[in-house]
Amino acid sequence: MSDKEAEAHRRQCEARHWLQQGYTDTRSVSLLQQMITAKRGVKAAQDLRDEMRQQWKARRKWQQEQVL
Repeated sequence: MSDKEAEAHRRQCEARHWLQQGYTDTRSVSLLQQMITAKRGVKAAQDLRDEMRQQWKARRKWQQEQVL
């Protein structure tokens, strides 16, 4: 696995984690984004938000994987 692939996988896992923790509405995602911005910067927070949106769209697939 290349560094680029590893980073993409890490980002996907982090996004899924926050979604599973209940960060699914506008208010909670905004608070999460503020927290991530403070720790890792604006770009990291935006990247996480974008990945969370992608994972939310694909959630049926990864939720089924957890059941198996």
